[in-house]
Amino acid sequence: MYKHLLKYSIILILFLSACSFQNKSNKIIFRLGYMPNVTHATALVGIEKNIFKEALGSDVNFKPMHFVVGNNIIDAFITNQIDIAYVGPGPFINAVYRKIPIKLLSNAANGGSLIVGAIHELPLHKLPLHELPLPNGARIAVPQYGNTQDLILRAYLEKNNLDKKFNIIALPPQDTGIAFFTMSIDAACLPEPWGTILIQQGSCKLLVDEKEILNNGDYPVTVLVVSKKYAENNKDVIQKLLVAHKRINSFIRENPDEAVNIVQKAISNISKKQIDRMVIAESFKRCSFKDELNLKILTEIARAGIKARYYNKGFTDEISFN
Repeated sequence: MYKHLLKYSIILILFLSACSFQNKSNKIIFRLGYMPNVTHATALVGIEKNIFKEALGSDVNFKPMHFVVGNNIIDAFITNQIDIAYVGPGPFINAVYRKIPIKLLSNAANGGSLIVGAIHELPLHKLPLHELPLPNGARIAVPQYGNTQDLILRAYLEKNNLDKKFNIIALPPQDTGIAFFTMSIDAACLPEPWGTILIQQGSCKLLVDEKEILNNGDYPVTVLVVSKKYAENNKDVIQKLLVAHKRINSFIRENPDEAVNIVQKAISNISKKQIDRMVIAESFKRCSFKDELNLKILTEIARAGIKARYYNKGFTDEISFN
């Protein structure tokens, strides 16, 4: 009798296990890439407040993944590690050029980039960058070659006839403080909060704010993109995502203090280093969270990449929402 009971128990366990596995396997996987920056506040707030999970529903298995730099996010698309991502326009433009099958869904954030420098005796009246006491051949760091800050810095330097005066080097934002201390760099163009962190630490001073860099600060610094194959196979999921995305940006605009608290906690947890709330609050002042994307400005950013010989002429016609 016990043998029969044991036999039926085993069969029941196997059946329930199979059902459990089937339910899990039937869920749609949603892998979201993002970075622990203020410029990615839409992702951070959406994750921390469970807005993505609620909008996507119980049939979707939501898996957020953070990255250090934007071009690594594009590589994650290539290796099929993610499906959707918040990423800078620089890496997105690079992906378009490389024929990687991803598409634009929405804008996320504008502005949010600073040029800071190791100049501790700034003039009383703010001067243009070329009149500041920076050495010839000054070294300006950007997070990665071809990333957003690299491209907007190049656009700024060219506009002000400074493109032959400075040397641009690639350096992760987290390493710029040490680089300033060792005098390995003279300036840096950084996404927030990394520029404000260095200013608050006294490592350097603000040289050019987000409004002076390009288009009075109204330029994309983060966009929302998706794998074309994923978008084609999961149209309902993408619609739910866009609803969540707009809801999050509205929440950030309407509840800036709470958004600052959420982002401060999220970045501190990911970086395993306590970030001062005042740093995040100051960084937020340099960002605007908008859903509308100005394709004209995005194309202008891409042209800076053409000037740098990252891309061939004419490819900018491929930048669209298609």
